Amino acid sequence: MSAVPSSTPAPARKSTLATWMTWVAGATAAAAAIVVLVIAVWPASETEKARDDGERVGAAVAQLQSAGTTEEVDDALAELQDAVHDTRAHGYDAVSTQASDQADALDRAANGYVGSISSDDDFEQAVYDDELDTAVSDLENNADDFRTTGPEVQQAFWDGYETGLNGA
Repeated sequence: MSAVPSSTPAPARKSTLATWMTWVAGATAAAAAIVVLVIAVWPASETEKARDDGERVGAAVAQLQSAGTTEEVDDALAELQDAVHDTRAHGYDAVSTQASDQADALDRAANGYVGSISSDDDFEQAVYDDELDTAVSDLENNADDFRTTGPEVQQAFWDGYETGLNGA
């Protein structure tokens, strides 16, 4: 054996900058993954649904116009019927949600009105009056939102229809 002791080299330490860069890269990757997930699962707006429905109807009409055989006509008609059915379902969902929101506001308004005229306690009357005022305000806002959303949705459907019809 030799008289000179052997030493093992000490493990190299990562620099603080390298450690920090690793954390930054990991956090950036995690944030990007979260953004992708949110975009993938975010529900489509009524305008987006209308545009998609319009594209599907337009594509089915284009398919029908270019059909050369009875089988192609039948396939195009089936696609058109499916597209129109989905369009109706989306329209029904939007109207149904609006009706439900308005029914809720009307119910709260009726409850507030009945409570405000039947309560003997000043505090309870004030609470019911506030409930009535809030419900009436909600009712007005719901109606206004529904009225102003309509033209955007209609335009989106026709824009989608033209896109689908022209094959773009």
